Amino acid sequence: MAGQRINLRRLPAKPQDALPDSTEPQGLCPRCGRLSNFGAIGQLPVSYKPGNTVGQDGQPRRRHDQQVSVLQCFGCGENVVVVEDEYIGGVASRSGGNGGAVEWRGIHWWPSPGMSPLDADIPTSVADAVAEGTRCLSVNGPRAAAVMFRGALAEMVTDKGSANAQSRRSLAGQLRQMASDGDLDNNLADWADHIRVIGNAGAHPNTLDPVSMEEVEDLSRLLASLLDYLYVMPARVQRARAARP
Repeated sequence: MAGQRINLRRLPAKPQDALPDSTEPQGLCPRCGRLSNFGAIGQLPVSYKPGNTVGQDGQPRRRHDQQVSVLQCFGCGENVVVVEDEYIGGVASRSGGNGGAVEWRGIHWWPSPGMSPLDADIPTSVADAVAEGTRCLSVNGPRAAAVMFRGALAEMVTDKGSANAQSRRSLAGQLRQMASDGDLDNNLADWADHIRVIGNAGAHPNTLDPVSMEEVEDLSRLLASLLDYLYVMPARVQRARAARP
């Protein structure tokens, strides 16, 4: 209809540390948690669209717009199962994409991201909140993911904040105090506060702006940097110093 706006499900830009699929078989491995390349083991159709196409053998083939792919991580050697949607010209087939390059983009992964344990230097209370948020993110639950990432921040304050920081009544005040105490770099404190704000939006959707998948994917990366700064890198430095004669 003339003048009517049509919302097509367009393909967003894929960040380097996204999960792999058969079109871009590189990214974070849900099993080992490392950036890796992947090899395709095979694909099978999941759902079909109307009409047939002719195969190389001249026989008709049903056309599918969703498939399951098995990818092998070159890092750990384990397999990952990916459910993928077909995109044509950057638009999902089911939303009207019918002209241009064909791509297959992942929508669900097994194992679910967050099932593999985080670095052993991260406390269980923090790691559990991050893992649950990551699982929410993997099933397109941005609000739930944001709430859990905010919960991970609160656990970090309990574990790493001074008594003065922990005595603050709000998480915002606690993070500011950690920065004032020198327990958080100022830039990381700004990142942490951004995670807090988006987490609040997830917990109170009626009063704050909605939370998008892109925002929560950014939060996940910011949170990973916080974990490295507070736990992983200090522990590695301490072990390296202890190993020196």
